[in-house]
Formats: sequence, structure tokens, C-alpha cells
Amino acid sequence: MNHYRQFRCEDFIWDADFRAWVLSPTQENYQLWSNWLDENPDRIEVVRQAREIVLALQCDETSLQDWEISARTKEIKDQISR
Repeated sequence: MNHYRQFRCEDFIWDADFRAWVLSPTQENYQLWSNWLDENPDRIEVVRQAREIVLALQCDETSLQDWEISARTKEIKDQISR
């Protein structure tokens, strides 16, 4: 999971494993992400923002175009930043 150290909010949003943890948590992925966050406390805020966006976008990913997801992601990020 070392590659996640460099992830920005958008990278987490597009990551299938991250979305699976947020939308369909299992004991295994919960433990994995909990441990990673414990080891990387400086990334908690980025993960929190990405998690909020993924939850806000909770929908069938195949029904949205990439531009629609990007536009909605920007709107949500703007709202979080206020």
C-alpha cells in the first residue's frame, strides 16, 4: 500500500480498492485501511475528503460519464473546502 502515500484526493476517488472499502467494507479491507491510516496519520484529511466524495457520489458508476463524475467531484470538493 506504499503507493497510496503519493495519492491525491482524486486518486483515491478513482481507486477501485479505496471505493470498495468505502462502499462495501469487509473486515479485511477495514483492517487494511485502518492500519494504513494509523501508519500514515498525515494522510487522514485527504482520505476523509475522498471518502466523503465517494459516499456523496454513491451511484452506479457505469451510469455516469467520466466528465459527469469529474464535474460532481469538483463541486463536492468546493463545498468541503468552504
